[in-house]
Amino acid sequence: MKNTFIKVLAAAAAAAMMTAFLPAIPARAQAQETKLIALTFDDGPNTTTTNDVLDILEEYGAKASFFLIGDNINEDSAKSVKRAYDMGCEIDNHSKTHSNMGGMAPDDIKAEVEFVDQKVLEITGEHTKFFRPPFIDVSQTMYDNIDLPFICGIDCKDYMENVTAQQRADFILNGARDGVIVLLHDAAGNSQTVDALKIVVPELIDQGYEFVTLTELFQRQGETPKGNMIYTTVAKYPCSGYSPYKNIFTGEAAGASSWSGWSDTAVLDGAELEKLGDSFAIEVKYSCPDPPVIALQKWSGTAVWQQVQPFYSNGDTACFLASDLQAALDSLDIGYTDLDRLTVTASSSQEMTVTSVDILVKGQSQETQCDVNSDGEFTIADLVAMQSFLLGNGQLKNWQAGDLCQNRRIEVFDLILMRERYLASSK
Repeated sequence: MKNTFIKVLAAAAAAAMMTAFLPAIPARAQAQETKLIALTFDDGPNTTTTNDVLDILEEYGAKASFFLIGDNINEDSAKSVKRAYDMGCEIDNHSKTHSNMGGMAPDDIKAEVEFVDQKVLEITGEHTKFFRPPFIDVSQTMYDNIDLPFICGIDCKDYMENVTAQQRADFILNGARDGVIVLLHDAAGNSQTVDALKIVVPELIDQGYEFVTLTELFQRQGETPKGNMIYTTVAKYPCSGYSPYKNIFTGEAAGASSWSGWSDTAVLDGAELEKLGDSFAIEVKYSCPDPPVIALQKWSGTAVWQQVQPFYSNGDTACFLASDLQAALDSLDIGYTDLDRLTVTASSSQEMTVTSVDILVKGQSQETQCDVNSDGEFTIADLVAMQSFLLGNGQLKNWQAGDLCQNRRIEVFDLILMRERYLASSK
């Protein structure tokens, strides 16, 4: 064991020496990270509104993703599709007939999607990459028979004639954050959305946003689209700099949003969260197409029932940031201790399984950060556990404590840093 450990450390040291010859990235460049946002448009193509949208995107050098209805593709509208593709926009799938597909038979579902895919292939030479279900009507049969990631997005209500251009712009600007997907419509005659874009695009550019396609959004956020879920945001994992603080639940709890058991499964202490201030996050391990939510409940005086969406969710991990919880409380003009209950719960009629709920806190002491075997202290045993894991014959009880490079991976460079800290602490 000792000889093997020395060999691993020697290889790690050699790798570290090689990195010394790589050019350093200036700290300022690292700090100025661009925020990404994906504009998406449903119900085209056409030769009017679609082109008006493209004119604005072209003016500002922006890209977007267009979800096409197959029955709207003809010889003339295909030219708008080709123009969008040539501008670097992405062409995606919104079904042939824009019908509710949740109750369709498998063959009918496939036919709806394959029709659009073939049309897009003829125009662009590429297949569609994402699917948005008409009316956001989703079923397990659809997930099983559509081999594309499902996309939703923040609703800007731009399909309603009585929602003004300014109101549409406000929906977008208020919902903007890194990784968000915006759901809009370029249906023929939807001029108010065109006017809203004239407000929104330059404003978001001034705020540091870059407009990207859905494919680019997933790639640059470090996420791989998964099946059996529908995306509204694609955020970067936000808790790499956090450490475990307290376990709230470990086990297996399963139910839809109506299940009464959620009120006893993962209950959060409002006074404890208030004391932690803005330094905490709630991490939930779950399985469901729809992410969990945190329910804020108050039944004394003015009743409150509000759900807080996770900042990050990828189908198995969801993270709620303190800032989002506080923003929800501020909007209600109440504090944590005014609530009668805070619980993690399912967000829809689909059954969700939760296996753990943990409170994480920002920052780590060196001792806690390197405690990969979770015995409460940083010793040589943690180094041995780390090298065993890297050799493929061991397990880490707390891999996050070993992620010293903060890149969500355990690799030889983490072992180098851990060894340096151990040697420094042993002097």
